[in-house]
Order: sequence, then structure tokens, then C-alpha cells
Amino acid sequence: MRRLPPTASSQVHLRSLTSLRFFAALMVVMLHASQQLEPMAGTDSVVGFGYTGVGFFFVLSGFVLAWSRNPGLSKGQFYWRRFARVWPLHALTTLLAVPVALFTGAGLAWAALPFVLTMTQSWAPPGELRYAFNGVSWSLSCEVFFYLLFPALVGPISQRIRLMPAIAGAFLAMGVLGAIGVIALPSEVLGYLFYTMPPFRLGEFIIGICLALALQRGWRPRFTVGQALVGAVLMYAVLMAGMLLTFGEPARLPYVVADLWMLPSFMAIIVAAAAGDINNDGGFLRSSVLVRLGQWSFALYLIHELILKTAGLWVDSLNPGMGAFAALVVVAVAVGASGVLYEWFERPVESRLRKWGNSRAATKVDVRV
Repeated sequence: MRRLPPTASSQVHLRSLTSLRFFAALMVVMLHASQQLEPMAGTDSVVGFGYTGVGFFFVLSGFVLAWSRNPGLSKGQFYWRRFARVWPLHALTTLLAVPVALFTGAGLAWAALPFVLTMTQSWAPPGELRYAFNGVSWSLSCEVFFYLLFPALVGPISQRIRLMPAIAGAFLAMGVLGAIGVIALPSEVLGYLFYTMPPFRLGEFIIGICLALALQRGWRPRFTVGQALVGAVLMYAVLMAGMLLTFGEPARLPYVVADLWMLPSFMAIIVAAAAGDINNDGGFLRSSVLVRLGQWSFALYLIHELILKTAGLWVDSLNPGMGAFAALVVVAVAVGASGVLYEWFERPVESRLRKWGNSRAATKVDVRV
């Protein structure tokens, strides 16, 4: 197989991966809708493991950064671009969380604000600080940790590491640590260390880096994205059925177990979708509608819970028949709002910040990524 150097691979637009971002975000949205909208409470038997979509994002983040890395980009430019990508929308949704809390009567943990604004809330002590203001933004703490380490990781991994053993080793290490945690730790500490704490989630990011580098070196999976998607659905169904038969509810299973169970399926989907894009194979994931929804996924992830909380008081007051329909309307509104945020705030602000950063860094290109 033909190798693709970083500069060449970055020119291959992985449209399918962009589309997949929407489905990963939707997994999280539907989970939270089942938790916060009374008419959808019964759907947790289907969407109860939607939180595993966060792990998909972590693998995808490592993959995309490694795939699109630019050797001519300085470390400072890389960090600035990552800041421009995530912080403005995070700051806006944090601000919007204040009137939402006032409207719903929920309290705000103001002591968490420094952690939230610096995207370090997952490093805060166990308790309410991790999920303060816009609760879903805890995952940005992990992403920022990944970004900080990426320049130091990608060089050694790309030059001196055997990728398949590295992937297996990362997965095995996470599995061993997770098993020890499940056996030895109380549930709150287990969730803190192995779900929201960035060092443990780093394994998923590293796996994503290795998968991208493997494709650049010419490796290709022997299965299609369609087969990978079917496999993921089956794995999810087995997970759900097992938990319902054993415990009667998905919430009883430790997060780390579900994350690790779904991780191989997510890896397969990502590499198969990317390989299809490299080969210019057609498929529904390359459709312009899904690609656009994928572009909205970050905004959808950050705004959906605020919308669910705001609309929840109204939806829960309706009769069951109307309430179920209204709940679906609220989810659709969240998707529409994410489009508005992306087109009118996220994309233009990021573009302006990147241009400003490029102009300032034009003469500062000493440390390369």
C-alpha cells in the first residue's frame, strides 16, 4: 500500500469522519434527553449507554490531529488553533448556563468558575465542581490535556513505535486499570478516576493517533464501514441486553466497562470510514447533509443540555402523548440551534482568531509539531 506523508494525508478530506461526529454527539443528546425530559424516560433502555459517544470523540480527536498534522506548524500556532477551536463556544455556553440556571431554579457552583473557564474542571476534587455550569463541558478538560501532550506524543509515536502493538498495549493497560478500579474502588471514585479524569482517557486519544499513523503507513482494514457499523450496533445491543437482563437498567454498569466494551467498535468505524474516504469510495456518510450536521456536532454537544433543561419544565407539564412529541421537537430544536451557533458564532470566531494568531506568529516558527 502507498504511504501517505503528513502533508499529503492532510489534503485528503475525511468527510465520513465529519459525519460520524454528528452520530456520536446524538448518542449523548439522546441519553441526556432520556434523563431530563420525563416523556423520554423510558428510552433509557435504548440510549442508556449514550455516554460512550464521548469515548468515540476522544479516539477521533487523536486520529484527526495525527492525520492532519502540519510539520511546518509551530507548537505555539498549534496551541492557538486548538484554543480558537474550542474556547470561544465553551465560553459562550458557560455564559448561557447562568440564565438557564436562574430560569430552572438550579444552583450554580461559582467556586467552579475558574476551573470551568480554564477547562480544567475534570481535575477538580470529586463532587459538583466537575459538572458545574454547562455540565457536558467536563470533557473539554480531557481534550485540553490531549492537546498539550500531542506535540510531545506524535513525533515519537510516528518515528519509533510499532503501531499495532501500541494500540493493543494501550487497550490492555486501560482494561487492566479499569478492572482493578471496578474491583477495588467505590463507584464515585471509579467514575472520577476512570471516566472524567484526563490521564485515563489519554489511552483513547493515543489509540486514535496510532490508527491515523497506521493508515498513513499504508495499512488498510479488511472490512467496510458498513460492516463496522453493523458490528458496533450488535456490540451495543449485546451490552444493553446483558445489562437489562442482569440489572434491569443500564445505569448499574460502571462507565469504564461500557466504554472499553464499545472502544474496539469505535476504532473499527473510524479506520473503515477513513479508508473509504482515502479510496474515494462513495457512501451515505459522505453526503453533504451529514457532513454539515457533523460540522455542527461540537455546538450540538455544548448547547443541547442547556436547551433540554430550559424546555424540560414545559415538556414535563404536557400529557404523555403530546409530551413525547414535544420532547422530540426539543431535540430537533437543539440540532437547529447548533447550526445557528456554528454558522454565526463558532466558525467565524474561530476563523478570526486563527487569522490573528497567524499574523502574530508569522516570524515565530522555531518549535515544530
